[in-house]
Amino acid sequence: MRDINLFNIQLMDVELILNIAKYGSFTKAGEKMFMTQSVVSKRINQIENELGLTLFIRDKRKVILTPAGRVLSRRFKNISDDILDAIQEAHIAQTGASGSLSVGFLEWANPVFINCLQNFIRENPQFSVSIFRKRFSELRSDVIQGNMDIIFTTSYDCTQFSDKEFDYANVSKIPLMAYMSRQNPLSSCPELSINDLRKEPMLMVNPRSSSGYGEYVKQLFARYGIKPIISQYANDGGEHIGNLLINKGILLASANFLDQTLTDPIARIPVTDEHVYVTAVWRKDNINLVLMKFLTELLEEVDPEKIR
Repeated sequence: MRDINLFNIQLMDVELILNIAKYGSFTKAGEKMFMTQSVVSKRINQIENELGLTLFIRDKRKVILTPAGRVLSRRFKNISDDILDAIQEAHIAQTGASGSLSVGFLEWANPVFINCLQNFIRENPQFSVSIFRKRFSELRSDVIQGNMDIIFTTSYDCTQFSDKEFDYANVSKIPLMAYMSRQNPLSSCPELSINDLRKEPMLMVNPRSSSGYGEYVKQLFARYGIKPIISQYANDGGEHIGNLLINKGILLASANFLDQTLTDPIARIPVTDEHVYVTAVWRKDNINLVLMKFLTELLEEVDPEKIR
């Protein structure tokens, strides 16, 4: 096989050969590409000489593909399709024109990000967005394993995420509340300090579900030189609703917990000068461009504070 200098063959030559094969005419192919018939004829002669092939049989009425021309036009068609697909894919990569996003959240995080997500969906109908409500441990597992693009959890539950593998941002500051039965004498207080809870039984989240919650509560009490009296553990705050109703203890949770539901039997008292954050967490190696686009809009809207 003779040596061929591919630098002498241009992408336009591929298109030219395909147009001649399609229209069976140098003139019509030239019109399609804004070239005169003489320029087309001259360029085809140059291509045939360079390749050492006869691609077309010319007569006065039409141009016919030779066997070599049929092979080359068929293969060039595949190349042309691949190039167009590649260019389209590159545009998608640059603009985020399609794709999907999976979001996980704790129920009490909902009011913080849901408006931003709804706006994002409305402005980007080409994206497929899936959203799931899960427990602490499920959220951690899903984002660690790459099953979720982004999760919304609590700042205290982010202690198990490595700075080398994850990015995260506090997207909203939420007051801390003490939840208790209306039967508890403290339920009539306008606000409470942690010191006011020194003798109160506390409802806690199981360390297997959220190791960060227990450490957070212990640190709050440690500021006053005391330790919390633990009444009972559960996998999340929602499982403690029954314990709250029967006055089995006090649960510390964000102001969004229960979100005004069960306000008759359960009181929610602000804890003085204490708060938690709703925190967005995502993998640093997640190259999902839809995630990047959503993060840009989310972080612009909420003006977040970095955890660390």
